[in-house]
Amino acid sequence: MKILSADGSKLLDVQIGDLSDQGGVAALVVLERSAGDSDSNAGEGHPRTLLLLARDAQGQLRTLAQNDKIVPCARCGGVAGDPYSYSRVAPGRFTVVTEGGSRERWWNEFHFEYAPNINDWILQKAVRGVRDTATGRKKKISLSARTLGVIRFNDFDPASLPQVKLK
Repeated sequence: MKILSADGSKLLDVQIGDLSDQGGVAALVVLERSAGDSDSNAGEGHPRTLLLLARDAQGQLRTLAQNDKIVPCARCGGVAGDPYSYSRVAPGRFTVVTEGGSRERWWNEFHFEYAPNINDWILQKAVRGVRDTATGRKKKISLSARTLGVIRFNDFDPASLPQVKLK
């Protein structure tokens, strides 16, 4: 079942949970913009929009945070296909997983945690890996908030992190 918004965006995933660990219900939503949008990335397609949504005191749905760089476009996974794997929500935190490639399969796990002192979600850990499907060689790096500093969800760009290479 396809669910489209008024602007033609397609709903890819919804995860419901207490994103701020304060007893409320919120949603992590992954949207794919319509193919008719004109600001495509060099023919690869649009990255997906990742939204954190909650209802306000009047019951209106509002955007708490948004990132347009974490979830790559549908064709950006190479031979492996769509690189969006899944998201998980736990009280006060969420994880987004992407993967793709061909002979060398890459994967990313981005872990965010709510920081009440700044009323925002920050990157707690980024795990990146690659595995050669022919030789079985693999390599993984894990970067913590201590290493990365404070990176807010809205500002996070996976391209700013080191790539994992087997060579």
